[in-house]
Amino acid sequence: MTRVKKLSGWCLIVVGALILTAAAPAFGACLAGDSDCDGVLDAFDVCPGTPNLELVNTSGCSVCPCDGPSAGMPWASHSAYVSCVTSVANQRYLAGLLTKTQKTNVITHAKNSTCGTGGAIRCCTWRKLVTGSMGTCAVIQSSSCTFAIQGKWAENRGTGSCYYSPCTW
Repeated sequence: MTRVKKLSGWCLIVVGALILTAAAPAFGACLAGDSDCDGVLDAFDVCPGTPNLELVNTSGCSVCPCDGPSAGMPWASHSAYVSCVTSVANQRYLAGLLTKTQKTNVITHAKNSTCGTGGAIRCCTWRKLVTGSMGTCAVIQSSSCTFAIQGKWAENRGTGSCYYSPCTW
């Protein structure tokens, strides 16, 4: 009887681990047939083109989408979006699905994003326009992304994150 209880306990642990692994695709895995490198093969990816450093479910869709927690409902604030990403990243880290570096990168990406900011954009600025130069990225309101306000060349690069600077000229 004791042996059956031990075996049942181990079975539950193994089944639980398999379910948790199936619920969270491999983060950052770029396999042949996975064009957006989210760990879900294109044939099964319901949401192709997921941005880098987005945490996705088994369908390849973002767990904390930038547009909001549900269709037509935006995030209450940038903090609410970051909290969602932080919670999921911590869960996956504790489950061994993310390394500490991956977890840190995902959370930093979220903190430097326009998600939940109410219309903010990524504004790239340059002191001099030189081909190949790297500008500075900032998340600000689009009306402030002008030469007159910034005092230097400014360009609206739309929504997203400044974690990987999109400001190359």
